[in-house]
Amino acid sequence: MPLTIPPIPNAAPFAAFSDNVGIFSNSKARDIPARLNAIAQALKDHINTLWLATATGFINGTVIAGLNAAIAKIETFSNGIETRINDQMAEFQVNLASYLGTGAGYSVNAANAALFTGAIVAGDVVYDVAGRAVSIRQGPRLISGITYNDDGTMAGYAEELTLGGITYSRAFTFSYTPDGQLAAVTEV
Repeated sequence: MPLTIPPIPNAAPFAAFSDNVGIFSNSKARDIPARLNAIAQALKDHINTLWLATATGFINGTVIAGLNAAIAKIETFSNGIETRINDQMAEFQVNLASYLGTGAGYSVNAANAALFTGAIVAGDVVYDVAGRAVSIRQGPRLISGITYNDDGTMAGYAEELTLGGITYSRAFTFSYTPDGQLAAVTEV
């Protein structure tokens, strides 16, 4: 929308000077108020007819056009961010539905049961030839790569947890005191 700059009015504070100055009436200075009024009026006329059109053209053609272009770029950027946020929220809803929904692969109760109750189905444990567990499936969690020290103590294991199609992996090692007590479990 173009901007309109109003002309300088012939009203306060731009009213004509008073030319009723009695002190000047009997001298050549009596023409000063009229001449000041003529100069001021000529300046207002010059601004209103020549400068105002140039200033209005510059403001509308350069400043307003530049602001409109900047606003269009900001709007495009903002719409792009909104689209990305909407896409991420849609993906989040899908993943959340996979986790929480009816008939989901792992409902909250199933995940809680698998992660926090320790219930393990007998067929989900794999043993090595020495009879030691080397892999345990516990719902969405797979504990694998279980290794042992020469004395039979556990040396470490890897763990994968898959929820909503996303797999998280961690690995741990164990260290022992000289008398065989567990000293530390370290995530590697």
